Amino acid sequence: MDDNEVYQPSASGHLDLKYRGWTTLQPNLYSFAHCLFYLDVSFNSLQTLPDEISSLNLLQEFNCSCNSIQNLPESIGSLEWLRVFKANGNKITTIPNNIGRCRRLEELVVSENNLTALPCDIAGCTALQSLQLQNNDLPRLPISLALLNGKLHELNVTNNNSQLAVTLPTAIHRDIDSIMWILKLQHEESHGFERMKQSVKSLQHDLIYVEGELSESLKRAAMLEKKKLRLEDDMKAVGYFLLVRYHSRRFWEWLLILWQEGKRAIASRLHDRL
Repeated sequence: MDDNEVYQPSASGHLDLKYRGWTTLQPNLYSFAHCLFYLDVSFNSLQTLPDEISSLNLLQEFNCSCNSIQNLPESIGSLEWLRVFKANGNKITTIPNNIGRCRRLEELVVSENNLTALPCDIAGCTALQSLQLQNNDLPRLPISLALLNGKLHELNVTNNNSQLAVTLPTAIHRDIDSIMWILKLQHEESHGFERMKQSVKSLQHDLIYVEGELSESLKRAAMLEKKKLRLEDDMKAVGYFLLVRYHSRRFWEWLLILWQEGKRAIASRLHDRL
């Protein structure tokens, strides 16, 4: 495409740029950020979407399908008015976590890519009604999708990794009700497991506390035992002292009696001589 070619959105904010042979988005595209609501760049040769795509913050519909895009920028989550996003027929392997910030997103088409995982944050797209995931390499779906039960009306996961059939039988890969029922069970089981893990952690914490208290109690018991032994030694010493004092007093009393008797005997002899 000639870089000097003139293009601009229609009065309703639509801009059709498919079949232009672009390998990158043209810089002057971002000058329409104030009036661009619907952008179609499908059927080009785009390999990436630049972070600057977030400057088109009034976009409501964005079609970049049938290109060669391998990665979506995290800035895609800044398109807060985005309702429809079509990126099917590319080479995308992952979807950024920030997709969960697109609260108004109603339709997400990422079929015919190389996706190996979906972010758990996709559950943040609380207005999502249609999710097309067929013909990718997904081995599982995030159980957080169960949070969209009753909101998501269309879900297609046909022709993905064979491991997906372990949790979701092939026969129900287009049956939204059955898929969401299984995801809900998995979500509840996961939450039950998480609650169990928290309970185990709490018990481990209590056990550590009890062990600490027991250790302190054993230390205090050992100190009390030492004090008891010292007290018993002191009591023995006091008993020995009292016994010695008792016998000492008896000895001195006996000496006093002997002295008094001797004194009387001497006085008696002197009296007799007189």
